[in-house]
Amino acid sequence: MNSPSAPLKRSERISLYFSAAIAIAAIAAGGAATVIRLMEVAPGHDIPVLVPLADEQASLPLGPDGAPVTVDVETATVVVADPAPATLFALWAQPIAQFLVITAAMVIAAAFMVRLARGRAFERGTAGLAYAAGAVIVGGWFVDTILTAMTTNGAMSATSDYTYDAALFEVTLGPVIAVLVIAAVGVALQIGERLQRETEGLV
Repeated sequence: MNSPSAPLKRSERISLYFSAAIAIAAIAAGGAATVIRLMEVAPGHDIPVLVPLADEQASLPLGPDGAPVTVDVETATVVVADPAPATLFALWAQPIAQFLVITAAMVIAAAFMVRLARGRAFERGTAGLAYAAGAVIVGGWFVDTILTAMTTNGAMSATSDYTYDAALFEVTLGPVIAVLVIAAVGVALQIGERLQRETEGLV
């Protein structure tokens, strides 16, 4: 049953449906990026891998007339000529896992937008979509962190013949912040759902 307390203007409904369409389009864009990456991995050799670096410097021709300038290097793309089996597995698994996470997140986002457009923000199931989105982000972040560590460390080990000492492992707080915000939205929706049920019970 649509909520009578929160009618939406036509322009608001159109914006929400448009947002849902963008979410679905993002799946197609993610699929295209996944195919491109898998085509790079498919030969099994000479695979470019973006790796983070720590406390590394390089001389680049950035000065006057191309004079060398020493700069800090935080990331670099290395070409792995012959990756180890575990590294090759991670190189295959990472883009596939990322695409699955993007697909799940965008489907949930589209469903959420459609429910809002139909005035069903405080009906049963809307809060569940928010919590599902948080679970997808946490699971995707965990899997991606492991696979990224496998690819970057494997790439540097293969490139340096196991002589590069720094362990390459990046942790970002972005997913944590996103999950906290989504959880707060889920709690707010649950409260709204309960208040709406109580209000309807008084009618």
